[in-house]
Amino acid sequence: MDIYSGRQILVRRSLHLPEIEVALAVRSVDRIAGLLGSGTLRPFRFGAAGAITFPVQLGTLFLFKEAQLGSLMAYALSLFVAVQFNFVISQAFVWGDRPLESMFGRELVDRWLTFHGCIALSLAINFAGFAVAQVFMPDLPAALIGIGSSTLIKFFSLDRLAFRQTLG
Repeated sequence: MDIYSGRQILVRRSLHLPEIEVALAVRSVDRIAGLLGSGTLRPFRFGAAGAITFPVQLGTLFLFKEAQLGSLMAYALSLFVAVQFNFVISQAFVWGDRPLESMFGRELVDRWLTFHGCIALSLAINFAGFAVAQVFMPDLPAALIGIGSSTLIKFFSLDRLAFRQTLG
């Protein structure tokens, strides 16, 4: 009996145990892949994308500093690279169930521009949250307030605007 659906599983007598194990393993992988790609786990994929983007930004910052760029220029360029990387990983991994009809043309440009608008909005909220909170508390908790508030805004704005079901 299938524990997920409650249906009886008919097994041909000619199947050997290894074949059954492979079939069950494939079915389990399909279920896990379906769950990982579901909207339910999108916030976790969003967090994972951010966690993956962070070392990309730090790594490129290090590379730009090694190339003798000044700190501000190196940081600006590493932020630019990280945001572009985050767009790609968001398109493929976080919102991969909402593909574009074509990866070329107006639809991609619209999504890319909307993505950057959402990122700019979240950065402004992050800064404002920090600015207000640091009046009442030390910098570290104030930074966490800014990051937390902007992360929520960023997720929902990306979900509803940049990666909405249908662009048009």
